[in-house]
Amino acid sequence: MKKSVLYSLHGFVWFCDLCIIFLASLAGNLWANENAVVSLVGILGIFAWSLALFYLGYSLFTPKFYLRQKYFTFILSILGASLIFPLIVNIEKVISAIAGNGWMGYSVSGYIQVLFLSLFICVSGVFLRIFINWINRQQEKKEFENEKLKSQLIVLNNQNNPHFIFNVLNNIDSLIPSKPAKASETINKLSELLRYIYSNSEKDKVSLHSEIEYIENYIELQTLRLDNDIKIQFDKENLSEHIQVVPMLFLPFIENVFKHGLADAEHPINIKFSSRKNELLFACKNSFDSTGNKNTGSGYGLSNIIKRLDLMYPSKYNLSLDNKEGIYSVSLVLHIDEN
Repeated sequence: MKKSVLYSLHGFVWFCDLCIIFLASLAGNLWANENAVVSLVGILGIFAWSLALFYLGYSLFTPKFYLRQKYFTFILSILGASLIFPLIVNIEKVISAIAGNGWMGYSVSGYIQVLFLSLFICVSGVFLRIFINWINRQQEKKEFENEKLKSQLIVLNNQNNPHFIFNVLNNIDSLIPSKPAKASETINKLSELLRYIYSNSEKDKVSLHSEIEYIENYIELQTLRLDNDIKIQFDKENLSEHIQVVPMLFLPFIENVFKHGLADAEHPINIKFSSRKNELLFACKNSFDSTGNKNTGSGYGLSNIIKRLDLMYPSKYNLSLDNKEGIYSVSLVLHIDEN
């Protein structure tokens, strides 16, 4: 909720509270029995008393107890404040009673009336805070959906890199006369890769098995495009078939290998997926030319990768990047649910 709207809402509550107290003072002939200064001080005192009770419910009881699902403590707090605050209204009579001089006309019926008023004021603060929290959650949900859509569009646009596709098609064209079977196989892999992108880019989760198959197809096509003897060690350990992941989450790191790394027989590429308990581990390591451009990010930027991780795995991931002695390594740990 915007601050201007929030402040306006609180201002409206204060205005209504002050009006009610003023009208009640007129109905009780407060102005007829007291001078104007005494009456004004009394109204302001009751106004401060009511706001203190209101914000106890709004700022303390609701966030500390209700929103943390401590409902028993929440109810006791409201009842306790409602029982104590009526005594503050006639504090001089309470002090007199403590001193042994009697209650000076303090009536039980009057106490009960103020008790119910206190309960109403405190619960009003609670309801306002719950309402504002609900509005904020709706806005956050809308923002989350918008960010997720942006993230999906970024992924889709970057995976459809026309230069990569054109290069693969050129390689296929060169294979047709001499190796038609290999050309046909490559066309099928390219078709599977594009189909995977279009069918899964908008999904929240896909199976890890299908994601790895997609990565393997991508690597094969890159190997064909580079047309050299690339040594790739791809390890998969202890991977359950029930693991679900965000689609196309790991590929940017592998794109980085082919875009910035040294991909040849003398500089092997190491890729590994493994799992333990409720964690999925992804590691990627490759060499790079330390005298030239270093690995600085992925195909569509490290900031976008982190943004996507924050969006889809809030507080449930650990990303480590290391860039030294000609070796660039990535380690990503995701806290996952296999259900």
